[in-house]
Amino acid sequence: MKCSIMELLEKSVIDAATGERIGNLCDVELNSENACLSALIIAVKAKNGSFFAKSEKVRIEWCNIRVIGKDAILVECCGELKKLVPEKSFLDKIWN
Repeated sequence: MKCSIMELLEKSVIDAATGERIGNLCDVELNSENACLSALIIAVKAKNGSFFAKSEKVRIEWCNIRVIGKDAILVECCGELKKLVPEKSFLDKIWN
């Protein structure tokens, strides 16, 4: 199945073990050495359920992707998701 990055960004990410929705795909990580997709970056809503809560980003390795389907991406989480450290904003980089 061929799929563009824009089509990938429209898909929900589901934990294959539990069937629970993890979040939405927000970015991909490419390996420039061999021109392959190496990981998916997922935006995960905070657990407190607040509408204004910031979403955290987690990284899922390519080897943990089980199926890329028509509507969703099934992944194997293997327990706790690896959270990415947010990058500092431009102003934070200047002042710190």
